[in-house]
Amino acid sequence: MKALELATYIRYKTRTNTTTFTDVEMLPLVHFRQDELARKLMNSLSEDEDIFLTPHTANLVASTTQRDYGFPQDILSRIKRVEITFDGTTWVRAMPMDISEYPFTHDEDTITNNFSNDEGSVKYDIQRKSIFIYSGTIVAVTGGLKLWCFNYPTLITDLTDNTNEIEDDPDTTHHGFPRELHELLARGVSIDYKESREKPIPLTEREQKYEYDVLRAIETLKHGDQNREIIAQLPPASERGNDGQDY
Repeated sequence: MKALELATYIRYKTRTNTTTFTDVEMLPLVHFRQDELARKLMNSLSEDEDIFLTPHTANLVASTTQRDYGFPQDILSRIKRVEITFDGTTWVRAMPMDISEYPFTHDEDTITNNFSNDEGSVKYDIQRKSIFIYSGTIVAVTGGLKLWCFNYPTLITDLTDNTNEIEDDPDTTHHGFPRELHELLARGVSIDYKESREKPIPLTEREQKYEYDVLRAIETLKHGDQNREIIAQLPPASERGNDGQDY
């Protein structure tokens, strides 16, 4: 669906036009519902489902100047993986650590005495909306930090766009808005419009089922990889008796 088609459909469902429901009025409602649906989808996914997972890179600076790096502005929830290259070639994985596990001071000499830049030794801790890196000495490396994190889908910015599909990823570091949620996005905006009137407009039967249909749509997006192995494990033989062969 293109942004113009979305806006046209919303106006059809609300019996409005570009004068009575302008793009300026509609766009904040679209953004609100986009973010709401993204959060609901993210909250329902299991740990091994990576919808909205995106790698973000940042430049490393000398550790005598900085060891903390801010999250991307559009981060949706958790960080899943942190990778660092200290020489611009070899990547190592940084492992999470809570600050309570670090009993020393945070001066540069103490940190480099307790950590190195080798695989298994590099750690990070989440502090406010950034990560703090514990490692050996860091030198400036372009694109030396890679954060794998979950991000909000790209917000629609132009409701007159009749060229780009809103489900398409705009680039390699941003997500489009899932096609399975397009109708619900429009329905949510229609609900907001009707409830915002001085005399609220009654919702249709379908609009009243919005929350239920959101859950159904999210189910279609879950478990997208049907190629995973599910391995069942029997209890030890000593706990299985005779496997039900009593007769």
